[in-house]
Amino acid sequence: MECSSAPSVEIVAERPPSWIVCSSPALIGMSPASAIRGAAAWLAPAARPDQHDLMTPPAPGIPAPAIRPGARIAILGGGLSGALFALHLLRDHPALPFVIDIVEPRERLGAGLAYDTDNPMLRINVSAARMALFDEDRTHFDRWLRARGLPEDPDAERPDGTLFPRRCLFGIYVAGLLADAAASSAGPARLRHVRDRAVAVEGAAGDPPGSRGFAIELAGGGTVAADLVVLAMSHPPAALPAPLRDLPEPVASRVLADPWDSRALDSIPYGDRVVVIGTGLTGCDVIAGLRGQGPKHGGHRGPIVGLSRHGLLPRPRTALPVEAYGDFTTGPATDALALLRRVRAAIAGCEAAGRPWEDVVDALRKQAFVLWNALPKSEQRRALRHLRTFWDVHRYQCAPQIDETMRAAQADGQLEIVAASLRGVEAAPDGGVVLTLHPRHAPDVVRRRLQTDWIVNCTGPAHGGVLSSNPLLGAMAAAGMLVADPTGLGIAVDADAHLLRPDGSAWPSLFVVGPLARGTFGELMGLPQISMQPRALAAHVASLAGKALAA
Repeated sequence: MECSSAPSVEIVAERPPSWIVCSSPALIGMSPASAIRGAAAWLAPAARPDQHDLMTPPAPGIPAPAIRPGARIAILGGGLSGALFALHLLRDHPALPFVIDIVEPRERLGAGLAYDTDNPMLRINVSAARMALFDEDRTHFDRWLRARGLPEDPDAERPDGTLFPRRCLFGIYVAGLLADAAASSAGPARLRHVRDRAVAVEGAAGDPPGSRGFAIELAGGGTVAADLVVLAMSHPPAALPAPLRDLPEPVASRVLADPWDSRALDSIPYGDRVVVIGTGLTGCDVIAGLRGQGPKHGGHRGPIVGLSRHGLLPRPRTALPVEAYGDFTTGPATDALALLRRVRAAIAGCEAAGRPWEDVVDALRKQAFVLWNALPKSEQRRALRHLRTFWDVHRYQCAPQIDETMRAAQADGQLEIVAASLRGVEAAPDGGVVLTLHPRHAPDVVRRRLQTDWIVNCTGPAHGGVLSSNPLLGAMAAAGMLVADPTGLGIAVDADAHLLRPDGSAWPSLFVVGPLARGTFGELMGLPQISMQPRALAAHVASLAGKALAA
């Protein structure tokens, strides 16, 4: 199977067997970095390859981290964000004498939750030509796919020639790039994969954290020493809606809390009734997966209901080329309503010019850091409360194959999309479950009762509860090392991704990369932003290290 393949990696046991050194034959040569000058400059042309000092110097009052030759950098989390930070550090700054430890229990680095799957129904939701990891070589993944070939997936190529392959292939691609960078680096930098999970970050030798480095406790009982730590955790799990919590049996066993538990989904009888709560990308993936399962891939035969408060599905992708349209950073809006008006005016301008509305979304994506930070925290929360759902369905669009599956399921009457709020759950006489719903826009006294056999929770990552769902972050918060972001989008960081303490001061040697920093950066859920921030942070860390080593 294409998803079970992996890059050629030589594994060398070192210390306990869970420590490995990554190396591989060279894959495809790449030019040096031409990264971006900080998140705010995502609007500007690509920087020259010699522009490595990409982020601002530490703010006044933030001491420079103590970095020495042979310094150890610990990356806690080896999903896409953590792997890309290591990749950019190795590729862009190979002369720096770092030992990089990625603490990640999964075998494959770079895959994370999204790309560590063998489900053939799950696809990347952006064409391969737009899955850019390198600003100077945006079509690298597309070329890699075409050189590799897709003999087991004839549906990957669309009529217009674009590729939307199975999602697992992107994970294999990232893992190969990282292994290649580790093997081909001519400098002293070294990468190690620690097959374990971090449970605590403390001071080295009993000292206060950061004073003489850090000691990272592992679930398996060992420790990792580090001079600098990068938190690169994956998305937190979805939280169950209140009516689905603490249910008695047998109702509780009919609720599948984890939409990525393929075994649980595969155990649903093919003729049973299913309610999928949440109609975003995850909900669509689950529905498409149900349609693709069953004897001889005939698919799930029972009725499916997609339930969400607004009843909105991700928009299908346009076949037209997308180019950013609209300037939202010159005199940026300082309240959510003004921003909405500017977006609507830009969309009207697009329509008048015969361009797709996606051009405006592309501009918003690229300018997210500036426009997001122009809003006061109260207006950020207001935007999230009133506009987030509409942003999500336009920003995170379906792969065309998934969209076609959803439309076919609706056309043949199997799938119903319901806009309603869940108010209650109880056992049904036939052994199933009865949901009590309040339809959207209906008077408050109106209720609809919906009978089903299974409930699948697809409400999306619960970023607001990350301190309670992630034991490591919860322990660091209890120790006064970090605090939740005030918008509920992760944990608090500054504009250079330094982790913030509860008093607002920044840690000089603790950083955050990936979606958990979204409260500050505004857009870290999709490519290319999810690669640009790790690259900018790698340049920032390299700059700090270069200055420290030269002192």
